[in-house]
Amino acid sequence: MSDYPVIRPMVVGVFSDFEVSLMLYQRQQGEKGEFPCLMFAIETEGGNKIIVDTGPCGPGEKSAKYHMPVRRTPDMEPRVALQKIGITPDEVEMVILTHLHWDHTNNCKIFKNATFFVQKSEMQFAIAPNPVQNGQYETGIPGHTPPWMEVFSQIQAVEGDMHDLVKGVHLIALPGHTPGSMGVAVETRKGVHLIAGDFIPLMANWEGDKKLKHIPGSIHINLDDYQRSFVKAEQIADVILPSHDFAVARHERYPIIG
Repeated sequence: MSDYPVIRPMVVGVFSDFEVSLMLYQRQQGEKGEFPCLMFAIETEGGNKIIVDTGPCGPGEKSAKYHMPVRRTPDMEPRVALQKIGITPDEVEMVILTHLHWDHTNNCKIFKNATFFVQKSEMQFAIAPNPVQNGQYETGIPGHTPPWMEVFSQIQAVEGDMHDLVKGVHLIALPGHTPGSMGVAVETRKGVHLIAGDFIPLMANWEGDKKLKHIPGSIHINLDDYQRSFVKAEQIADVILPSHDFAVARHERYPIIG
């Protein structure tokens, strides 16, 4: 049996001193934690190289001024992280953006030869979001272009689920966190792995607590959609890969063999 497809998580930045309750709806208010920003590489049996999300901007004026401090060591720089797993940005054929928030879409322009896949509803919302969410989309900042717009000519809009983007890799609409949040379901030799984006930022969101089977994030657009997406994910996924959980990065590759 082939080992492919293979999923490799990469830490491309870290939020330090981050409010935990932003990840877990109304839980652990006032507690602070460190959370990674994960970029994923999928390699298929056919040799396709696919990236899921491109991470935040690095340390510097923009992240501190418009968002929050981001810690990024040299080995977390996206080009370096890719080099460590034997991929160059020019080799990447496809980039899937689970949604268009700033911490998932910076660094898009290094993938010069890739087609980018984004939900149409997410693009429409990101152009003129609710003003409360302008910062998350980097929209409305004078003199600034949101990073995903730098690759606008490379974007292919998706409406709903797309099965077999390539064989065994499926795009799954999972709205709730944002209008066009989507996950990537990968059929591996050890079950379907769902790269969840910020629909499930932490494993604790998925595992739930005494009150809720699954806990939404506090940053959301529609809790009813969020609940329906949880049910949909239950029907699809054998393994959940959250977007901001250090536990994911403990393994260099998925599925875990052995």
